[in-house]
Amino acid sequence: MTHPHDTCDTYTPGHQVHWIQARESAKDPGPEVDVLLSSHDVADDGRISLHVLGPTRGVPAALWTHDPEHLRRLLREHRGLARWQPRWNLLRLRRDTVGSTLVCVAPQEPGH
Repeated sequence: MTHPHDTCDTYTPGHQVHWIQARESAKDPGPEVDVLLSSHDVADDGRISLHVLGPTRGVPAALWTHDPEHLRRLLREHRGLARWQPRWNLLRLRRDTVGSTLVCVAPQEPGH
């Protein structure tokens, strides 16, 4: 069975991470929001419920991903904080002290 994450070639928010997006987000991350996430926070329709740490002014209550199962799988293996980088539409999940996994996300549209 082919997994949607393996065949999607779209780089719009919520889909695949582009290598330039990844590189630039590491060089100039912009504002970052610390969040707690678990696989239980990702719905089948791709909606991601955020648990924001610290100030929440201007932070949406939810994000969206095209591939919820991929994100749930990553979160089952992830421990600790995640960082949302709104400027780059990225969730940064720490793997260890030097590495992280990036997931492209989109702001959740009202009514979804």
